[in-house]
Amino acid sequence: MNLLTAKSLKKLAVRPEFYVFIIILLLSLFIQAKSGLFFTNNNIVDLLRSMTVPLIYAICAYLGFISTGPDVSFPLIAALSGYLATQFVMVTGYSGSIIVVFLVAIACGLVMGAINGFIIAKYNFPSLIVTLGTTSIFSGILLGVFEAGRIKLPESMIEFGQQSLIKVTNAETGLGSSLPMTFLIAIGLYILTYLFLNFTMAGRGVFAVGGDETSAERAGFNVKKIRFGVFTVNGGLAAIAGVCYSVESTYFLPTEFAGMEMIVIAAVILGGTRLMGGVGTLTGCVLGTLLLTIVTNSLILVGVPIYWQKFIIGAIIIVGTAISVIQIAELKGFRRSKRKKVEVA
Repeated sequence: MNLLTAKSLKKLAVRPEFYVFIIILLLSLFIQAKSGLFFTNNNIVDLLRSMTVPLIYAICAYLGFISTGPDVSFPLIAALSGYLATQFVMVTGYSGSIIVVFLVAIACGLVMGAINGFIIAKYNFPSLIVTLGTTSIFSGILLGVFEAGRIKLPESMIEFGQQSLIKVTNAETGLGSSLPMTFLIAIGLYILTYLFLNFTMAGRGVFAVGGDETSAERAGFNVKKIRFGVFTVNGGLAAIAGVCYSVESTYFLPTEFAGMEMIVIAAVILGGTRLMGGVGTLTGCVLGTLLLTIVTNSLILVGVPIYWQKFIIGAIIIVGTAISVIQIAELKGFRRSKRKKVEVA
């Protein structure tokens, strides 16, 4: 039993998610000790609320990394899809189920994601370059062609954004917080992604393509179709995030979407997703997102200014990435030594 426990702990200790969890725990205890407010009901709800859209973005970034490479276009796909869905409601006067609004946004997002996927799969171009290019194109369409600005959402969308799963009030401070229905959407997407990646042949293909393209082809996976599919799906996921962000804030603000990609990608890498593809877990993805959400939202409780928060985020990213790289190097070294022993034997 002791030997089994030791082996389990050893396996746990080499996983990047373990270190991220430890950092989250220590940081939470530090903030609680300094402010006494971290574990209050309203702060916990605020953290979950703040994680909703970044978590959906993180799934996009994660799928990109484990299959092909970085996808930095998801914030602008979210912005343009959200804008088109909002315009659909305003122009048609639609006031029915919010599901139709999401479907309109998803359709737009799938088209934009398919553009990314087609170029990457067809011409084997680097995903970073392609998605950087389409980001500029989508931004130009949104701000140049449509001249999008600050728009107050239609009442039907605002009503959905104001629906709450939980409402809490801090008895000491009197501060209240609510967890929106959009949080359920983020959790649902997480579960669907987990089931797809772990229990379907196509999901295994995503990891196979990211790990070794040649081996994946020999195993019978269609590399081009998988890459096209991943970036197309990413477009749909980003569109959902765009509508969620808009209904939570009750306004469509196109400038608020840009810039999120770097923090989200950092969170995913921090959670143990390998830059070169094929390796990573959704658990690490969630933990990395949670850590950066805590740093962004809760350090203010101990009086840390915004510019120091950015410094801390940068330091955490560097340290977390360094740990991940060191662990990968150690694992490779262990495998090499094991092979040599086998050859000698």
